[in-house]
Amino acid sequence: QLAGMAGADFQAMRRQLSEGSAALEAVVEYVAANMKTDIKAVFAGSVLYLKLAGIVLGGWQMARAALIAQRKLDAGEGDAAFYSAKIGTARFFVDHILSQASGLRTAIIDGSAGVLALSEDQF
Repeated sequence: QLAGMAGADFQAMRRQLSEGSAALEAVVEYVAANMKTDIKAVFAGSVLYLKLAGIVLGGWQMARAALIAQRKLDAGEGDAAFYSAKIGTARFFVDHILSQASGLRTAIIDGSAGVLALSEDQF
């Protein structure tokens, strides 16, 4: 649905949501592929995995709300300021929060060595 929307806000939502969902998919594939062979590495990224999932799924919901808001604005229904704010907050979310997804993917997939580098007695 975002692909069919005009405007920079919806293009940014589409791009960031696409990149975020690709990052989440890569992490899920990493977890599935490594769970039995390197469980410590998988668990090292578990908190970041939850953060990534929340961010990507939150971005999806924000984009859904923005699409509805634009439909309402186009139809001249409801409070235009409220619906414009929905689109604005969705844009803020994708620019400032959802854009973190690729970094979280990297930390989860490639970051276990740093997490596991120290032994218990070194803490």
